[in-house]
Amino acid sequence: MIVKRISAALRYEHAAITAAIKQIGKITGIEDNTASRWYAGKYAPKSRHLLMLSAHFPQMLQAVCELMVMSAVWQEAVRMGVVEMMRGRLDEKYKNWKKPSSEVDNFVHIRVRVDARKAGQLNQRQLWFLGEVQHGRKMYARDLVRTWHVHAKTAGRDVKGLLKAELIRPVNRCRACWYEES
Repeated sequence: MIVKRISAALRYEHAAITAAIKQIGKITGIEDNTASRWYAGKYAPKSRHLLMLSAHFPQMLQAVCELMVMSAVWQEAVRMGVVEMMRGRLDEKYKNWKKPSSEVDNFVHIRVRVDARKAGQLNQRQLWFLGEVQHGRKMYARDLVRTWHVHAKTAGRDVKGLLKAELIRPVNRCRACWYEES
């Protein structure tokens, strides 16, 4: 029941959006493949994710209130204008989403030390990632997804390329490993 309700709420909120999954990830910071599973109704979000989704999407707030049998909370949110305010913020984000990328892209500084021959074989995302690792930052593949707005598979290929070139090495060999300079 929860899975169906959450999926329906996400689909309702993103009915007019062509890249719904990317939009959910962009607004909440949740990885695309996780949001995709919720959107498809494959499983329900954990409670912390439910709260995060409820903070951004009015339909999700309503679904959570109804699932918790707290319709009065939803009605109070509507009465106080909270829902209207949430809609306004979402509308603003959707407008920015549809702007040409040159208007909404962030600037990314690339500061990296690498042999010129190897640098010629790397793309900008890989150079940026390597530079961040060299500056002592704990970097994950998901950092590529969030910063460069690419798919998780693209981020994985970028990291594999750096691993193959022996420029980075994994730390903490688990699903969420981070990388450091080789």
